[in-house]
Amino acid sequence: MRRFTLLSLFIVLVLVVLTACQAAPAPTAVSTKAPPTKAVSKPVTLNALYMNQAGYSDKVLLDMADKFHKANPNIKINFTFVKYDELHDKIVTSAAASTATYDVILLDLIWTAEFAHKGYVIPLDDKITQQMRDDIAPAIFDAFVYKDKTWAFPFLANFQCFFYNIDQLKQAGFSSPPATLEEWYNQMVALKKKGIVTYPYIDSWNQKEGLTCDYVRTTAQFGGDLFDKDGNPIMDRGAGLKALQFMRKLVDEGLADPASMNTDEPGAMNAFVSGAVTFNTNWTFVRGNMLNPKVSKIVKSARVGLIPPAKGVSAPAGSVSGFQGLAIMANSKNKDAAWKWIQFATSPEIQGQHLESEFPVWTSLQDSAEEKRINPDAGFYATNLANVHHRPKVPNYPQVSTIIMEDVHRCLLGEMSPEQATKDMVTRIKALGQ
Repeated sequence: MRRFTLLSLFIVLVLVVLTACQAAPAPTAVSTKAPPTKAVSKPVTLNALYMNQAGYSDKVLLDMADKFHKANPNIKINFTFVKYDELHDKIVTSAAASTATYDVILLDLIWTAEFAHKGYVIPLDDKITQQMRDDIAPAIFDAFVYKDKTWAFPFLANFQCFFYNIDQLKQAGFSSPPATLEEWYNQMVALKKKGIVTYPYIDSWNQKEGLTCDYVRTTAQFGGDLFDKDGNPIMDRGAGLKALQFMRKLVDEGLADPASMNTDEPGAMNAFVSGAVTFNTNWTFVRGNMLNPKVSKIVKSARVGLIPPAKGVSAPAGSVSGFQGLAIMANSKNKDAAWKWIQFATSPEIQGQHLESEFPVWTSLQDSAEEKRINPDAGFYATNLANVHHRPKVPNYPQVSTIIMEDVHRCLLGEMSPEQATKDMVTRIKALGQ
């Protein structure tokens, strides 16, 4: 009887334990680091393609590579630096080779769909943890997602902001920057009428990629995009049409400097920091220059603000993204070493060492006390960043952008009406197919 009782008690205890285990499984731990890559046991020279036109300087990248090599003595980084306009074609050439010329490339977000569709780069989702995603704004990660896969890891958080001269605004009778696009227009009219500046505004409207960016941003100010969710062009109506009508109006009324039609982003920045114009919408690099007494005449009056939306559009208005990521070429023989470099170069530890030169991709760094000390405008930056609109994610983006910049430029020169230009864009883009 005693043996039966002990055996019964043992069985009951086992059942209780098993039931408890089934009812309350152990929580899955969230990894704080990327999944481990295979050890690189043999010496590897990693070829990396970057541009030397914007973002981290050559010197900064070379310093990063030195630090990386000390931590990974079997891997050396060999950089090739080119102008932005050369970057795309060099990547395409590398992808066509039997062995990649470059293992790691700097990928502009506008090429995500094309490079993924053509198999030039590999998806990185198996290397990216949820904790990584949680510390980078969805707007940044989304730029490198195509067909539910991530094709590059965010490296540079570039986007447009609103720059203005507060002293000139005060001279015109305004105590603060415009809260709406209509207020912005009225301020420009007053600045011109009072002779404070000849042209209140300048932008980079030469027939380059920057013009497509500015058209996307202006469309966002009117609350929309140039393409619908299915990738169809819709700029001939709604926000896209209103945006081009507004841009043309600024030219016709002498509110936008006519030099805009031949000006790139650095040129527009130079006009602003010289005090010749009151407003400039441009990329984040402007702030460092406008506060540098060696290049700026408006150090004490230059300000950064939010991009003003049209009335009826929820504030804040959308900016436009110019994010860049690091990607691994599909025909690279050194994929493990390439990911090790990407982990290192994009890490919070490394980006945190360069807060003075670039706005970090990591939210924890953007919100840090050190970032706010270095950049008191970090709050404006973060808001503009959180509301970016991307240029269309289509595999034939280079051809699409060429059509957009051609027709927008012709419209701004007075050769086409906004209605004609947007209709022509839709017709030509549809004729491309996919």
